[in-house]
Amino acid sequence: MRGKFRAYMSGRVCSVVPLCTPRGGQLQQCRLLPQPPILTLVHRQRASSSARVSQADLLVLCKQDKTSNYKETRFTKLLACISLGVAMGALGFPGRIKARDHLAYAATAEIVITTAPVQAPNQIATLKDKAMYALDYFFATKPAGKAIMLIAICALMTALGGFLYFQFAIPQTSKDLPESFWTAWTFIADSGAHASEDTFRKRLVAVPISIGGMFFFALLVGLMTDAVASKVDQLSKGESRVLEENHTLIIGWTKKTIPLVKELAIANKTRGNKRSIVILGDAPKEEMDGDLKQNLPLPDRFGTKVVTRSGSAASIDDLKLCSASLARTIVVLSPALSPLKADAIVIQTCILLANSPEIRADIIAELAELDHVSELQGIIGTLLPFGQSKMLKASTSPYMRRRKMVPVATGDMALRIMVKRALEPGTVEVLKELLQFEGCEFRLKYWPELVGRKFSEMIFLFPDAIPCGLRKTLPSGQSCTLVNPPPETVIEEGDRLLVISENDESYKPAATLYVPPHVPSLTTKASHKKPSLNVLIVGWRNDLDDVLRLIDSSVSRGSQVTVLSIVKPQELLEDDFKLKHASIRHIYGDPLSLKVLKELPVEAFDKVIILMDEDKGPDLNNTAVTAMFIRHIQIERGRKDSTIVAELPTLEDTALQEVHGAWLDDTVDPDYLQAMVLANLAEDVDVGSVLDKVVGDSQNTMVLQQVTSYLQGDVESEKLTFWELQARAVQKGEIIVAHKCAANGNQWVTNPPNKSEKLAWVAGDELLVLPRASS
Repeated sequence: MRGKFRAYMSGRVCSVVPLCTPRGGQLQQCRLLPQPPILTLVHRQRASSSARVSQADLLVLCKQDKTSNYKETRFTKLLACISLGVAMGALGFPGRIKARDHLAYAATAEIVITTAPVQAPNQIATLKDKAMYALDYFFATKPAGKAIMLIAICALMTALGGFLYFQFAIPQTSKDLPESFWTAWTFIADSGAHASEDTFRKRLVAVPISIGGMFFFALLVGLMTDAVASKVDQLSKGESRVLEENHTLIIGWTKKTIPLVKELAIANKTRGNKRSIVILGDAPKEEMDGDLKQNLPLPDRFGTKVVTRSGSAASIDDLKLCSASLARTIVVLSPALSPLKADAIVIQTCILLANSPEIRADIIAELAELDHVSELQGIIGTLLPFGQSKMLKASTSPYMRRRKMVPVATGDMALRIMVKRALEPGTVEVLKELLQFEGCEFRLKYWPELVGRKFSEMIFLFPDAIPCGLRKTLPSGQSCTLVNPPPETVIEEGDRLLVISENDESYKPAATLYVPPHVPSLTTKASHKKPSLNVLIVGWRNDLDDVLRLIDSSVSRGSQVTVLSIVKPQELLEDDFKLKHASIRHIYGDPLSLKVLKELPVEAFDKVIILMDEDKGPDLNNTAVTAMFIRHIQIERGRKDSTIVAELPTLEDTALQEVHGAWLDDTVDPDYLQAMVLANLAEDVDVGSVLDKVVGDSQNTMVLQQVTSYLQGDVESEKLTFWELQARAVQKGEIIVAHKCAANGNQWVTNPPNKSEKLAWVAGDELLVLPRASS
């Protein structure tokens, strides 16, 4: 093997030309330029005739050119190592890998390096070097080394000063050694004490002792300052243990952390015993505290205590630092990485938390990939019993209880809401209110006095809430959520009632049950039909199939969905993927290309949904520019009523947001929506199953209905109370949760406060209902 290598070291360039090494093992040498260091590499085979090059010994001889005045330096030694590596490559590695009939030797090679004799440098340590080295080691190994040194200096000065004062300053007739030591200490402690001395000898001894005392107290002040500063720095970095109980622990510092804290603070607003929030993030504590102070000042926290700690969820010590064993709920946020890497970290953290018996909190795991939600359940079910079976049997801890771990794909949930916004704008207005804590939201509560009663009675028993389901406990110990169950369903022991209300204290069962008047027959009256739509989806997601299924459940036959993305069609979906009501068309192209967009019939699309690229993160310019191009082409071609909805983060620049409003009907901030979903689960982990049913493609998903479907006969207007309208909806197997009425200014009202007030319902008014799933 021949080759030329160049080594750049210490600003000098040397050419290394290894010679071809035959298998005979003869002497080989390579010359290094410049001249002074000449290395001779000797290949010496073992006695065994079957030995191979890989069993060789290398002898490296560093010869000094006598004609040169160069001295051996570190440069020469390093250069010798480089040459040795080059020679080994030339000797032992042929151009291709060949099979061996035995294992390679891993630790038997011998390399002997011989250098020219040089005079060893003078390394004899002086007394000063030894003293400094001893002090260095003493301070490094003794935490109280500075204090010990200070006490020793004080004792030495007192002893030496007292002896000198006793020996030279006090007359022979009144000598007292203990009193001399005390006098020396007063000189050290009080630098002005020597002024009262009346003789020259006393002053001659007292002045140096006083000066030494000044230095002593200077060292003492410095030591105390360092100790206080170190303690303050330790406290500012959050190295002390969190002393909180029943708190919410958030693991991860992402864009969703502050919105999540904000929603939890709002939930604490009406709560007497406020729950503290502890954040364990990988960012410095000062940075997290600064961001919280800037984006969520103290008045906006409504008295909620927010504590930050810097650390890793993979560290048991950091979890103990945050009192994870005393937390009520633990929220594991997905880090800002690619979906697969982020989910790998979250799953590892969840396994660690699930395998810690001292942690008694419910765990909410945010995952980026929808497929990993069921996978995490399988992983926990497989690994946890395997690793904890013996430990659980032997444990007698009083904290042992059934914990819940809820993996949730918040990105998929936010995507569902965005699709609902494009297809049914009114649905999203109510959903946002249900996800926020400033209005009404889903709540689950156990009412022992309702055990044995039917669900049909519950609908008319709460004047300040809307009952809409049950959380039942199965004989196996598992729980299931029933949204709008059959009216004959009986509430059993342990069942929790699902309602829509403002807070836990704002509603309770009435003393008497409201009995609706005679309800006319409406079962044959047709409900609002699903529209036939032409939808354009711009962008790509791993869970695009769920988006398509949700669209398919909201449209009628004959609809079409076009997907435009830079991902090739064969990579988007499986070959056998099909929809029931809509057809799918794939177009490969760059959404930022005006040429590509002009080739599309964009004027034919009723709804346009623009997604952000999840691998590249939120790109404000790409999404907004694509929306602008599409709106521009549509207007040029005479289409102005198309709905365009885009994923965009919340903008602090209101002027730019107003500009985007010129061509966007609405924007959806995925991080904020995901934070709201996590906040609801942090308050009650069982709410996740409710959201899955009411926002999705299930039979219980919220749907918009025209009020004319609930009016008597063929009339276009009728005065009804909410109770009466609800009774007609129950007859059709539905529960009304919100309405938009012209009499109320065409504003959506969720859980009307005065359900007995009569309103004039006319054509055009809308209702948001929860249908009952068919058995």
